[in-house]
Amino acid sequence: MASTTGRRSRAVDSDDDDESRPNTPSSTAPNDSKRIRRPIVLNPDEDSNGSYAGSTSVGPSQARLSTSMVQSSVRAGAKYQPGAIVRVKLTNFVTYTSAEFFPGPNLNMVIGPNGTGKSTLVCAICLGLGWPPSYLGRAKDPSEFVKHGCREATIEIELYGPPKQRRNPIVVRTIKRDGNKSVFLLNDKPSNAKSVQAMANSFSIQIDNLCQFLPQDKVVEFAQMSPIELLASTQRAVAGPEMTRMHEDLKKLRASQIQFMNENKGDRDQLTNLQNRQEMQRTEVERMRERALVQKTLAWLELCRPVAKYADAKSRAREAKALIAPLDRELALLKNASAPTLKKLEAKQRYEAQAKQVKTLRAKAVADSERRCDDLTKAVEAKQDKIKECDDKVEAEKNSVADIKKDIKTNELKLSQLKTRKNQSPEDFDVRGISEAIQTARAKRTDLDDQKQDLTTRAEGIVAQGKERKLKLQSLVKNVESLETQSGQQENKLNALSRDTFQAWKWIQENRDDFTATVYGPPILECSLKDPRMADAVESLLQENDIKIITAQNREDFLKLQQKLLNEKRLHDVSLRTCSATDLSQYQAPLSATDMANLGLDSWAIDHLTGPPTVLAMLCSEKNLHRSAIASRELTQQQHDDVANTTVMSYVASRKVYQFIRRAEYGSAGSMARVRDVRPAQRWTDQPVDQGRKAALQREIAEKKGELNIIKSELDGLKEQTRETQAEREKIETEINELVSQRDAKQNARKVWLGLDEKIQSTQAKLADLQEQFEGFRGRVMAIRAEKDQLMLEKAEIIVEFAAATKSLKETMASLLLAEVLCIEASSDVTGLRSQNEHIVRTIQEKEVELAEARRVSAQERKIAEQILAEVYRVKAEAERLEEEEAEPGLVKIMEQVGGVLKTEENLEAEIDSQNAQLALTEGGSAGIIKEFENRAKHIENLTVKLQESEKQHEDLTNGIKEIRDRWEPTLEGYVDKISAAFSDSFDRIGCAGQVAVFKASSDDPADCTEENGGMDNGLDFTNWAIHISVKFREQEPLSLLDSHRQSGGERAVSTIFYLMALQSLSRAPFRVVDEINQGMDPRNERMVHGRMVDIAADDGGSQYFLITPKLLNGLKYRRGMTVLCIVSGENMPAARQQDDNGHWVSGPKIDFRAFAKRARELGLGNHVEHGRLIAGTATSLRSEIDAF
Repeated sequence: MASTTGRRSRAVDSDDDDESRPNTPSSTAPNDSKRIRRPIVLNPDEDSNGSYAGSTSVGPSQARLSTSMVQSSVRAGAKYQPGAIVRVKLTNFVTYTSAEFFPGPNLNMVIGPNGTGKSTLVCAICLGLGWPPSYLGRAKDPSEFVKHGCREATIEIELYGPPKQRRNPIVVRTIKRDGNKSVFLLNDKPSNAKSVQAMANSFSIQIDNLCQFLPQDKVVEFAQMSPIELLASTQRAVAGPEMTRMHEDLKKLRASQIQFMNENKGDRDQLTNLQNRQEMQRTEVERMRERALVQKTLAWLELCRPVAKYADAKSRAREAKALIAPLDRELALLKNASAPTLKKLEAKQRYEAQAKQVKTLRAKAVADSERRCDDLTKAVEAKQDKIKECDDKVEAEKNSVADIKKDIKTNELKLSQLKTRKNQSPEDFDVRGISEAIQTARAKRTDLDDQKQDLTTRAEGIVAQGKERKLKLQSLVKNVESLETQSGQQENKLNALSRDTFQAWKWIQENRDDFTATVYGPPILECSLKDPRMADAVESLLQENDIKIITAQNREDFLKLQQKLLNEKRLHDVSLRTCSATDLSQYQAPLSATDMANLGLDSWAIDHLTGPPTVLAMLCSEKNLHRSAIASRELTQQQHDDVANTTVMSYVASRKVYQFIRRAEYGSAGSMARVRDVRPAQRWTDQPVDQGRKAALQREIAEKKGELNIIKSELDGLKEQTRETQAEREKIETEINELVSQRDAKQNARKVWLGLDEKIQSTQAKLADLQEQFEGFRGRVMAIRAEKDQLMLEKAEIIVEFAAATKSLKETMASLLLAEVLCIEASSDVTGLRSQNEHIVRTIQEKEVELAEARRVSAQERKIAEQILAEVYRVKAEAERLEEEEAEPGLVKIMEQVGGVLKTEENLEAEIDSQNAQLALTEGGSAGIIKEFENRAKHIENLTVKLQESEKQHEDLTNGIKEIRDRWEPTLEGYVDKISAAFSDSFDRIGCAGQVAVFKASSDDPADCTEENGGMDNGLDFTNWAIHISVKFREQEPLSLLDSHRQSGGERAVSTIFYLMALQSLSRAPFRVVDEINQGMDPRNERMVHGRMVDIAADDGGSQYFLITPKLLNGLKYRRGMTVLCIVSGENMPAARQQDDNGHWVSGPKIDFRAFAKRARELGLGNHVEHGRLIAGTATSLRSEIDAF
């Protein structure tokens, strides 16, 4: 194997590392027991050019020299693009303890056997640059990439910096297993994943683009990428963000345009429909409008009736007015002819009126006099009542004198007694002594209360202990009884299996009414075996947790159980499930009885259990017991394989449990069976009564009974002490009451004696008041008698006034009598004179009545005419309003016609009859058709305006789409044309054909298929624009689209890699990764693809390429600039460090790839390229330039 210009890894620790970690080799885990491989030396001599080292062992100084040479080579000779990967260093990452890679600027072939860690490099690039593991298609947490047995892993990636930057960017990511946390350093400064991604994006690094970064587990995903997704990924890979942004803008504008067109389409359809309906109804509407006009004319004629009535009313008013003047003249002539006779009658009537007036005035004077006499009478009676009151007061004063004398004697006696008691002071007593005696007694009572409380507390504690012992005794008795029953034995087993579940089930049994449906207990209690011999097989298909599941039938009960048992009662070892099935109809066996017999299966596990259907359904749902079979004998290999191809989950045969694990993506090859031994049954077994357990329980029962007896005797003793304490307390309580009564009596006597002074003073004051009242008796009587004399004087004065009033009353009554006589005489004169001229008066009165009636009729007719005229004015006002506001002169014309032509009501009535006859000729049709027609016309007008505005907005959207498309489409076609040219060239070189084209999806909407838009090929469906890859691998077949149905896996792999290589010259990405794309290729295709990749990827100016492959064919094409990274790792690798004879740690032996290359040259396997250097290393990367291998 000829080799030149290589570079070894810095996986070997430096001298500083040796000093700081003397006891732990860097490439091996602590206590590594791997044997150290002996150095391999094929030819220790150097070649004639001096290109190879003479020894396979490299010392520390040589390691540092080699590293510096590598770094200088990277800086000086390599043509890296900014953002290309210069170095990757891994520590405790996946399979690597310590490794460092130095990829080249162009094509990097990463080779090595399966499992050596090639894809680990891909994982490191993704995670190290800040992207999550989801883009790898492997583990979902970064912590899963930490090497087994280590706490953290470190990824260090050095990128080639831009020309103006003096230092390359270095990203360090430390992944900690604990907490699944990561720490980032960017150029030795703390950072985060977002900042690191931003830095990577500045170099156009797109780990999330499969066109740039295609890890092994994403190859299938890339191959299955739809043409639409391929277009998006290609744009991101070869064009700037502006192209993607324009594409997104086009899709958004087009979506808005479609939405706009859909909305307007409804409006356009509605407008057409409305216009058609409008034309269809136009004739009918004209007829209905004519009918409406007749109806309106009729209404106006009816409205103009007052116009015709006014002429008649006006004529009648004039006629009634003309009758008044003659009647008025006739009445005047009658009055003139009878004037002398009437004047005498009038004089008599005036005298009668004056007499009546005088009579009224004198009657009023009589009434006033009578009222004055009544008032004076009442005044005399009032004075007499007051005089009587004075007499009563004098009598009362006389009676009160005796009472006052009696009260004076009584108070004098009381005062004497009080003074006597005051002179007798109470005896003295020892207040302090009595108080101290009371305090002492109370203290004794408090002590006795404390003793009683203490005795009560002790008694309560003993009672609680007794209750506890009693409950325990009852539980023990119940346990003894349960040993004799099957259900009791199962409950004991559940208690032994999970005490929390046992307590939870007891609580459920006590609170069944709290649930909306039945809650079923664990299968260990609810279910039993039909055949005890099947206990081992059935229990082996279940876990311990399965047989203690509590089943609720609805979500509400489940949540209530969860709240009560888990949150409130803190019972954590409880399993809850929800199952609403009431039968096993939805859990049917996957095989018929015949198929089971052919496969050697006898029955299903669920068939051996009996219990509530809901619990059995839960077991089927959780453990698939309806798909778990039981066989009485061992199955043949063929039968086992046939069972594996069914949906049977597991089966039991010959004391073994076979559980199938299937992966659908691998088809029939994705099935495997896990085998384990059948466990002896422990839960559903019929066991005899445990006599030892029973005896132990009985001993505990006896102990509890003894404890209860002891507790009872202690409690009796406490009760006796409590009674004695209570008796003593009652005695002391009596003593305290007596002392308190004695003290209170003496204190009250002292208090009463001290209060006698106040009582003496009060009695003396009262006695003085009584004396004063007795002495004032005579003065009060004299005052009352003086008041009586005054009242009698006033009464006399009133009586004098009454006498005068009585005299005046007599005089007024006489005057009234005279006036009444005169009034009678006057009335008699009038009556006589009136009877003599009765015919003259009657004639005048009749004429006056006739004149009044004529005036009334005239006024009435005038009023009617005015009312009709007011109605005429209202009609006129309405007509003027219609003419001004609605431009409707019809009513004005009708008024002119009625007032000028028709004039009378008869003519108006005839005209109305004529219009009714015309209306009858247009009868029929809908009454609301005109309103509907007019509303539709307004709607048509509104829709027309709306569509005109929408057309302008649609035009704006169209112009926006055209403006962006005119910039985006040619640019995209230019990129795709270049990609197609490179893609076709690659296929031409391997004797096949291929092309890449932009599929311009078009809209089939007739509104879009216009000549302006290009007809059917309008290309407006930007969302479905795609890249179509067409290939031809055989001469006789045409070009066909690349998909997962037409081409084989190898052909798709070739097409995929050629497409990625076609992006090489256009890609803005500084590097590209393809992991094991050659999987599925035959050697011919792999060789062709590799040769083409070498031609493209190794060219100067191309971006960096990583090609990961586990295969390496001989005779592959090679060009200068390629870099081969050889992954050499595994348990047979020599240790990176070992101890020398002095116990010091030194670098271990290295695999000398130069010896391999020299041996290959001697065998004629390749030609040496001058000026090359190969530096060997273990678990490292190797850069070599080779001609052939």
